[in-house]
Amino acid sequence: MPAGVVWALVSALGFGLTQMMNRKANLLVDAYRTAFGLLIAVELILIGRLLVTGDFRLLADAPRGSLAYFSGSAIIHYVGGWTFLALSQQRIGVARTGALVSAAPIVGAVLAVPVLGESLTVLTFVGVASMVGGVALVSLSQSADLGKKWSNPWFALLVAGLWGTSPMLIRKGLEDLDEPILGLTVGLAVALVAHAVGLTVAGQWKHPKPPRMAYGWMLAGGVTGAIGIGAQWVSFNLTTIAIAITVQQLAVLVVVGGAPLVFDAKLERLTVSLVGGTFAMIGGSVLVVWAGA
Repeated sequence: MPAGVVWALVSALGFGLTQMMNRKANLLVDAYRTAFGLLIAVELILIGRLLVTGDFRLLADAPRGSLAYFSGSAIIHYVGGWTFLALSQQRIGVARTGALVSAAPIVGAVLAVPVLGESLTVLTFVGVASMVGGVALVSLSQSADLGKKWSNPWFALLVAGLWGTSPMLIRKGLEDLDEPILGLTVGLAVALVAHAVGLTVAGQWKHPKPPRMAYGWMLAGGVTGAIGIGAQWVSFNLTTIAIAITVQQLAVLVVVGGAPLVFDAKLERLTVSLVGGTFAMIGGSVLVVWAGA
């Protein structure tokens, strides 16, 4: 199996676990501060890694253009994407937001053709479309808010656009600085500063102090998040955007399988949407990897 696909699978596992840790913390703290706390934990782990490996020395000669690309990608993905994700979840619910955000692989695969010069074959596009449809079906099969109207879908679609665009900047930055983890550490640091400014302007720090348990879940999410995000950036450096971003959507399967255990809930009843979506996701991933082999 190609190295880029392996890292994308590691990323999917990390992201799936992080979503569950994030949800645990979000039961105790508002979504905005939960996201900020989780990213702080991720950044601390990444900084610790660079201190151990000594890779910080590479910053002295790092191209400023690459660092700007990395910072732009992190701001787009985490500050913009995560903020609009929370707003969308408030308006149309978690499941429907997930269904719409699942369009990100199509955005990324299509943009990679003119921006990065990647090829998009018919087989690849069919695989990406199958994955997107599968994610949407699985998301809707879990919906507890089916009574809500499909109003204001624009925040979720904007997230899909942002998350499909951010990998382009990562790849641009990697052209002159082939150090994805270093780039991630720098970019995330800049994004956290922007995030902190946004929270200050929005008055989020005036809310009650989070309980101690919330910090524990944020730290756990930081560990899994560092693995997921780091593996994501490495996969972008080793394979095409279409393959990496599509395989990473398998994180949904991790959530579907693990959430009932983490949240002490009854296993979801098998539905046509859940079973069909799962097979569509797996089949779509196989097609995309096969087309890129």
